[in-house]
Amino acid sequence: MVISYSSRGIKSPQSWRHAKKKYFLNQKKKTSAGFSAQEKSNGYTGSTKRPFSRKKLAKVLFYCLLAFLLFSFAAYLQLTHDLPDPNRLIERQVAQSTKIYDRTGQTVLYDIHGTEKRTMISLKDVPNNLKNATISIEDKDFYKHGGFSPWAIFRTLVTNVLFGKNAGGSTLTQQFVKNSILTTEKTYTRKIKEIILAYRLEKKFSKDEILQMYFNEIPYGSTAYGVEAASQRFFGKSARDLNLAESAILAAIPQAPSRYSPYGPNKDLLIARQRYILDLMAKYGYITK
Repeated sequence: MVISYSSRGIKSPQSWRHAKKKYFLNQKKKTSAGFSAQEKSNGYTGSTKRPFSRKKLAKVLFYCLLAFLLFSFAAYLQLTHDLPDPNRLIERQVAQSTKIYDRTGQTVLYDIHGTEKRTMISLKDVPNNLKNATISIEDKDFYKHGGFSPWAIFRTLVTNVLFGKNAGGSTLTQQFVKNSILTTEKTYTRKIKEIILAYRLEKKFSKDEILQMYFNEIPYGSTAYGVEAASQRFFGKSARDLNLAESAILAAIPQAPSRYSPYGPNKDLLIARQRYILDLMAKYGYITK
């Protein structure tokens, strides 16, 4: 006896399997195409993997920031552990020349010195023309900043990296630190130390105290250190007696003592720089045209 599945309304096993396969295929298509706009905007694509939520992203960013801060703090400690204490800078012993006077005590017979010829001088004995000339050419914002200029540092980095040129971005305080406390090596590590120490100096000392240390310790070429020794060497007089033209000459020298030496072959460059300084002094209102 032959039984017909169709006559009883029952599908054959082959038809059943075919229908089942077709059903699952349709469900898969429907599922893949039927995500809501909200689900798609959240990055859900039907994958079994959980989406990367904003909470997880914030957590990752937090740990990255924390790691950066810890690294920066460790680097700061490494750079500053051997820096001198600003509280002791003004008390430290600075080499000075030994002077032998005549019986009147007014005329110097001998000036005995080593590699540094220096005579300390009080800021009140430095003429205003020399102060203003130095500030005009070296750091016009000396009385405004806190030891360093972020804009000048950024400008220097751009000039050095992009154009391969050396650009001055140091404040007068940084120049004092570089020439009198640290070395003059051109490394990023030394530059960072210079900025840190300049900032500490500005917190500890007044502007006039820093300016006095600068005038007493900055090199002016050969063995002349400080404005008093430089004035005696180049003009044969005390710094307190310098006139405007002589003050502009002294202000021109520290940037490159060998290049701008009055005894060197580049006197024309020195005079050009002197005139440039006088123009700056007029521009900033220190002198008249």
